[in-house]
Amino acid sequence: MLTYGGWVLWFFQVVQRASRIGASRFASAWEQKIEALSFISFPPNIPVLASAAAAAALATWLAGPTQDIVLAILLRVIRWSANAVTVVAVLSVIAVIVGEAEGPDRFGTIAFRAGGALCAAAVSYLCLTVGRTAPGG
Repeated sequence: MLTYGGWVLWFFQVVQRASRIGASRFASAWEQKIEALSFISFPPNIPVLASAAAAAALATWLAGPTQDIVLAILLRVIRWSANAVTVVAVLSVIAVIVGEAEGPDRFGTIAFRAGGALCAAAVSYLCLTVGRTAPGG
């Protein structure tokens, strides 16, 4: 729970930074905000959320039939967070493809962001699978 709490605090810092961004002569305010929010979906930042998911999955496995509701809720909240990160990553890929003149030619940028989406989707799937196999699932 502490690992997830740390990720949530970091997430709020990124959202707060993105909310202060305005329009520039290079992009609209929404494009700038999506770009700032896409930071949460970069593959190097996903392991923090993945470690919270792994800890919750391990705790669920260790608890076995004695799993309590708090652990089940934690798995769901981490899954929903991973789904939100996936959505942000997909939006940032779309913003690169549509919003920039050389967008489709920026394969490295698109691949990096799509990799973050896949990592977040994997975290979500882990939580979903563990939640379904748990006694309360």
